Amino acid sequence: MSIESDRKSYIPLIFLFLILTGLFGALWFLLPGNKVNFRVLLIGNLLLFVVGFISAQISARALQHKNPQVFLRLVYTSFLMKFFILGLGAFIYIALYKNEINKPALFGCFGIYFIYSFIEVRSVMKLSKKTNA
Repeated sequence: MSIESDRKSYIPLIFLFLILTGLFGALWFLLPGNKVNFRVLLIGNLLLFVVGFISAQISARALQHKNPQVFLRLVYTSFLMKFFILGLGAFIYIALYKNEINKPALFGCFGIYFIYSFIEVRSVMKLSKKTNA
């Protein structure tokens, strides 16, 4: 698997991050006093991007191994890393803002998680279909 194809597989994640950051930043200034806390959405978007990017790298590395145990270990590592880091991020947010939790922003981050997961799986599937994967 070439480095160039690896880089091309991460472009959708980067574009999604930039589009969502621009959208949330614009909505933050265009809709002051809205029920949604856009700061939470921006931080959640950043956290989801970083975790998704690292997870995609681990999953792409798993495709290079012929040994099924190594492949499964890397795929599970990717999943568990995402699960614990995002769970820790949600726990920290809920612990810090017990009385001021912004549920629309929290559910927005949950929706963004599904979008990032879809893009990540699609990118890794494209890598797996290459002849030299």
